[in-house]
Amino acid sequence: MKITPKSKSLKESEPETLQPSHYSNELNPKMAGQSITIAGWVQRIRRLGKISFLLVRDREGITQCTLPHAKSAPELLEMLDRLDNEYAVVVKGQVKAEKQAQRGVELIPEQIILVNSAPATLPLDTSGKVEADIGTRFDNRVIDLRRTEAQYLFKVQHMTVSHMRQFLEGKRFREIHTPKIVATATEGGADLFEVKYFERKAFLAQSPQFYKQLCLVAGFDRVYEVAPVYRAEKHNTPRHLNEYTSFDYEMAWIQSEEEVMQLEEQMLVETFSSVKKSCKNELEALGANITVPKTPIRRIEVREAIEMLREEGLDLPPDSDIPSEGEEKLYQRVKEETGEEFFFLTRYPTTIRPFYTLPLESDPTLTRGFDLVYRGMEVTTGSQRIHQYDMLVQKLKEAGLNPKTFAFYVEPFKFGAPPHGGLAIGIERLTMQMLGYSNIREAVLFPRDRTRLVP
Repeated sequence: MKITPKSKSLKESEPETLQPSHYSNELNPKMAGQSITIAGWVQRIRRLGKISFLLVRDREGITQCTLPHAKSAPELLEMLDRLDNEYAVVVKGQVKAEKQAQRGVELIPEQIILVNSAPATLPLDTSGKVEADIGTRFDNRVIDLRRTEAQYLFKVQHMTVSHMRQFLEGKRFREIHTPKIVATATEGGADLFEVKYFERKAFLAQSPQFYKQLCLVAGFDRVYEVAPVYRAEKHNTPRHLNEYTSFDYEMAWIQSEEEVMQLEEQMLVETFSSVKKSCKNELEALGANITVPKTPIRRIEVREAIEMLREEGLDLPPDSDIPSEGEEKLYQRVKEETGEEFFFLTRYPTTIRPFYTLPLESDPTLTRGFDLVYRGMEVTTGSQRIHQYDMLVQKLKEAGLNPKTFAFYVEPFKFGAPPHGGLAIGIERLTMQMLGYSNIREAVLFPRDRTRLVP
């Protein structure tokens, strides 16, 4: 029986393999008698009289390894005495059905390989029994991410994005990868991170907007991208980040923004339904209740929303944007009236939407722009875009921007651009609302906000 001494390297100990054959959630009583290998970190060691328990945590949960003292080899018990919390280990053994164990199964070790040790004093408790403040957690984010709760959160996020990708590809979308170092602002604003680009000045991209539109002008028809975007806004709130992940799609040959919204409705129904199935155990452990939206999702024009908010005591000027407080109040009202958790805000005023948003033909003071609000927070922004060259140049000028500065974007529209539209979904916000967290930083691996640049 091999044991890896602390003083020897892995090469010297020459274990057969360190690769696990199974994750903890794959073990079940039907596997009783099978020899398997797990790998992970020591969550806890419990000694109860003539029996000891080694709890090993991997990304899917915890495996109980049981060592009856009378039946276990002395080398195993000796190794157990050398282990401590957060030591990295590989355990090989036989599966045994055990009703009292998690998932009704435990592992009887035949070999324990010590891969690496950890300090006796840890920066935080990965079991979650002793809570740490958010500053301590994010200062030690790698250790914090070892918590089962964090592993489950990011599995749900992964599966959400995976199902959204699958849905779009089933609708003949192509994934693209656009530049993140750009020469001009997408929104025409000042909230940009400036970078030195050799002898010139450049910026981190606020959005893939220009480039995904240009891909449609180039004939790609339907595109999507999942990538980071950057906003140099000096906010420090539980709902904002300076770097976040945007899930964008853009589609050509549309008649109105309704087609963009209807596609998002279908995507959300299929994604939420799939996540409920693929992440059932994780959602249950996180105490999260995901409700699949009913379609069509309610549409509320912004001017109507302002009147509704005035009835709720929130005095807003005509044609203003809807503040976060207003989104929450509208959600509470929609929830009370319909039981639904989603609604679209539509017909945004021209003055508060980007210059490339198509104005409404019947009332040019309004646009074909929309937002999707989920559980009181905007998670999607979209619109039908301007596809006529002359109108695009005019709107640039009206926004106080120089068309020459945006020539790389505008000039291709001279060559027969198709009518098109699209949207952007904030993945962290969507995750946060799905799982019921109050701080968006929980839904990003390594947050970048007003004050945090490391880890």
